[in-house]
Amino acid sequence: MMSLHPAERTLLTVTAALAAVDFSLLWWKGVVFGWGFFAFSLGFSGLMLAIGQVYRRWRDSERIALVAHMLGLFVAYSLFGALFNIALLPRPNAPVDGSLVRFDAWLGYSWPAFCAWMAGYPAFNDVVRAVYKLTLVQLLVAFIALGLVLDRHRLHTAALAIVLASLVTIGLWAVFPSGGAAAFWTLDEEIDRMVRPIVNSAYGLELNRLFREGVSDLSALGVTGLIGFPSFHTVMALVSLLAIWPYRPLRLAALPPTALLVPGILVHGGHNLADMLAGIAITAAAWPLAARIVAALERNAVRAAPTGAGAERPAGA
Repeated sequence: MMSLHPAERTLLTVTAALAAVDFSLLWWKGVVFGWGFFAFSLGFSGLMLAIGQVYRRWRDSERIALVAHMLGLFVAYSLFGALFNIALLPRPNAPVDGSLVRFDAWLGYSWPAFCAWMAGYPAFNDVVRAVYKLTLVQLLVAFIALGLVLDRHRLHTAALAIVLASLVTIGLWAVFPSGGAAAFWTLDEEIDRMVRPIVNSAYGLELNRLFREGVSDLSALGVTGLIGFPSFHTVMALVSLLAIWPYRPLRLAALPPTALLVPGILVHGGHNLADMLAGIAITAAAWPLAARIVAALERNAVRAAPTGAGAERPAGA
């Protein structure tokens, strides 16, 4: 039997349940897939979990065990979470991007206008573009840092906050499908050439097609993200910052790239401003809820452990 902390068991259980739902939906909808689609992620996850078990059971290095377990569990959850989005295609409801664009206009924001402004600062745009690509890396670095300082409670809070926020994000998108500003606007060709948004108008057109037609073969999927509203990049950026906030050197190092992600998510993520605001609201709700869940799981584990047993280490150990 694997030696797992309560939050790790919860993550594994949620991931397994999500995988079962994914494969059931893919089978029901007749979506073709090859196991090569899963090979790298599942292979990496299995390797990390095995390393974690070795260092927890026999090498007595909880730092390495925490990091390895979290990397393995997070990659596995990310795989089946992304697959869940795909399995929900096509969406019967019309995209709500028009309503979100009107909300943005009420706030005085326009994606084409912001992209045009960014075109006037090519060096800044290049930096913002590079930082946007590293959003996931920033989150993983936060996980690794918390594991290395043995802050188990905060590490598991961050991981569960991501899971809770992602499930809410997917649920909202399932009811109110959206591809973001890039799926609504057609950017001027010259602006598109100068800014080179990662999620551009052509990407947005493909999202709208997938929303209508769905996907029949995973190997033919030409996009890496489907959700416009809420912005999950915003969630990842904020959770990674909250995770390391008590550690001043890490906080100071994380603040500049997090600030650069604001224009990055809008321009290169092809998002509406409303998408980011929703991401902020979801994070604000998910973090304290995750902290309460982790605390409850730890209390229940202590109560359930035999008297004098050392099966569970105190939070942070």
